[in-house]
Amino acid sequence: MEINLSQSLKQEQILSPQMLQSLALLTLPVQELKTHIQEEIEKNPALEIPEGEFEAPPVAKNALNSTEDETLNAPDAAPYELSSFSYTDYEASDRKQEMLENTSVFGESLNEHLLSQLGETNTNDTVAEISEMLIGNLDENGFFILPLDKLFEEKAYRQEDIDSALSLVQSFDPYGICASDFRESLVIQARASGMDEEDLKIFTDLVYNYLEKLNSGKTAEVAHALKISEEDLQTFYSILKSFTPYPGRNYSRVAETYVVPEFSIRNRGGRLVLTLNRDSMPDLEISDSFVKLADSLSGDEAKEASRYISTSVSEAKLLIKQVQLRYQTIYKAAIALMEAQHDFFTDGPRYLKTLSLKEIGDKIGVHETTMSRLSQSKWVETDWGLFPLKYFFSQGVATDSGESVSRNAVKDMIAEIIAENPKLSDQKISDRLKEKGISCARRTVSKYRSELNINSSFSRN
Repeated sequence: MEINLSQSLKQEQILSPQMLQSLALLTLPVQELKTHIQEEIEKNPALEIPEGEFEAPPVAKNALNSTEDETLNAPDAAPYELSSFSYTDYEASDRKQEMLENTSVFGESLNEHLLSQLGETNTNDTVAEISEMLIGNLDENGFFILPLDKLFEEKAYRQEDIDSALSLVQSFDPYGICASDFRESLVIQARASGMDEEDLKIFTDLVYNYLEKLNSGKTAEVAHALKISEEDLQTFYSILKSFTPYPGRNYSRVAETYVVPEFSIRNRGGRLVLTLNRDSMPDLEISDSFVKLADSLSGDEAKEASRYISTSVSEAKLLIKQVQLRYQTIYKAAIALMEAQHDFFTDGPRYLKTLSLKEIGDKIGVHETTMSRLSQSKWVETDWGLFPLKYFFSQGVATDSGESVSRNAVKDMIAEIIAENPKLSDQKISDRLKEKGISCARRTVSKYRSELNINSSFSRN
């Protein structure tokens, strides 16, 4: 046995505590970031919220100035905009007040809200019991977890009692709950609004068969198919937009589960407009009065106070820099996402493209793991609804042309095919997709159908 000394040279990346903290802030959703900043303000006297007029957020200025891609600024560039920011003293005061208030407020869940209404309703014991089962079978959207035939398969309830309970719960606030999906929810809301039977029939046909075409701007085609004028179609569309496709989401057990979009991308007259969510998120600055506090002290007390002040100011500056860096990174990623998924934002979910985290990461100059952290617990508001950021990063399914279609788009096609013909088997659905040029095996169809919470053809028959 012999002891020797040797030398070796290797590269090793060590993350500093500051870098780890920056990555942690990047992961936090808006609500948790607000809570974190509130905690920092409470424990660090060097941090304060400015009382004066808020200027444009640093992220908007820095991100735009640091963008070297001339294609984004050229006159013939893609139709993108960053919505302008302007804040008055009144808005600043509101943001500060909201920030300082408790952000962790417990609320009434959807289940509790519905049960309280049931308790105030005069009905027989059987209908009340069935109503409780229906309420317990609702997810966070207000939609069925189990199909009704599965829910009551071991119960000997009369169908007329089930129908009475279903009508009762559907009459509760919020309208649109106790439905199979968002389409049925919209129809329930239309019925509750007092729409007459003839108009309700047209509205139902619109929601189930022509919603995507209408969102794509094909108003003439949809109006012709529904045998109504374009003016009447616009009236129906206005009514539709006044409804909530996911009514149960307004109720949550705790505030942290509320969905708050990180940014929105909207189609405004053919131009995509990006807006970062800075509402109720105050700018931070260093307190001058705190920095000058040591000037009034002397001796050992002044030295100790100076060390404490210096440490607090350094930590405050680091937090401000990290928050700005977080928004700059999110802004750049949002711009890259807006370019990559342009067709989705203009034409709808059917046109979602395959996209990897690495592609966006390479485009904005960050590692794939950083993009993975950024995409966690983040939401994006669009003209087509609210989507988790991870939704836009999807693997593809091969097509006959050699290209690929995102799995989410294929799921949407499967749901549409089943809606048109509920009796089709997974193999028949696979054949229908093949006719559209999409290669999707029967087992893959079965997997996607399960993820959509759609029963097999045997249960649907």
